[in-house]
Amino acid sequence: MSKKLHAGAMAGVVVLLFASLAQAHPQLQSAEPAVGTTAPAPKQIRIMFNEAVIPQFSGVELRDPSGKLVPVGKSETDPANKKMLVVPVKQELSPGEYKVDWHAVSDDTHRVKGNYSFSVGR
Repeated sequence: MSKKLHAGAMAGVVVLLFASLAQAHPQLQSAEPAVGTTAPAPKQIRIMFNEAVIPQFSGVELRDPSGKLVPVGKSETDPANKKMLVVPVKQELSPGEYKVDWHAVSDDTHRVKGNYSFSVGR
């Protein structure tokens, strides 16, 4: 194999490797309460990712309509589905819009974060 052909093949392998690694981070797939919806006050926040997450390094901050932090419990994964992060809400939520700031770490050890809102109805 010529040196140019070998170098080109190696460059292609490197590009493919980095492209697959870049897509190997956890991404939010769905949430309960659902993004942008109005629902009864939840007892827990459940976030589904596209891959398994490590609960010790993943979690949420929940903010009430005034921006104040709402107490939440320890993050865990659903025993039947390691892609589902489950975080207990420690107090009854009153009506209004709530913001969820989430962060997640998967087996690839990359931390990703995002946020969404939902509302609690009367």
